[in-house]
Amino acid sequence: MSKAIKITLTKAEGEHDLAASKLFGAPVLPEGWQDEMSDEVIFFGQIRLSDIAPFDPENRLPHTGYLYLFLDTEIYPYTAMIEYHDCEPRLVIDNFNELEPRFAHLNKDFLMTFEEADEDYDGTKLFGVPSSEPADLEDYELLLQFDPLDNETGFLSEIDGYAYFFFGKGTEDRMANPIFHAGARFEIDRS
Repeated sequence: MSKAIKITLTKAEGEHDLAASKLFGAPVLPEGWQDEMSDEVIFFGQIRLSDIAPFDPENRLPHTGYLYLFLDTEIYPYTAMIEYHDCEPRLVIDNFNELEPRFAHLNKDFLMTFEEADEDYDGTKLFGVPSSEPADLEDYELLLQFDPLDNETGFLSEIDGYAYFFFGKGTEDRMANPIFHAGARFEIDRS
């Protein structure tokens, strides 16, 4: 059985590592990435992949570089954008989410810590099985499950359900392919 990776979120206080694994706040991006995104794109999170390496013995993701999660909120349902960068990012964008007025409140860093969990863990996690049954998922596998009630980030706090990032199942060259765009999907379960 594949294990999940439980994510615990803590609101960052004071000085902290801006390049740490986190949700929301100020992304640390490779140069030029922000120029390629519209104002409707919000930063959901960044994962420093070396942080999850001890919990990913199956090598489901690379263990170097960063995985970035964005949402294009121009139309609903939102479009997932998942990108991989295999270098140390250098550009901090303090006001990234403030450009989209509906999500301007998502400007605080919520730092992630990781630990092993069962695949059916119901909170915020990487991998495993979704806690609800989003439709039509035969071609996808769970990347991240976000539980708005599991934290106080202010994202989707009005729902009693989950938000999911999925990526294409069985992508053999996923480790070599730096962009997950084509296989990415975002779902919101409003239980």
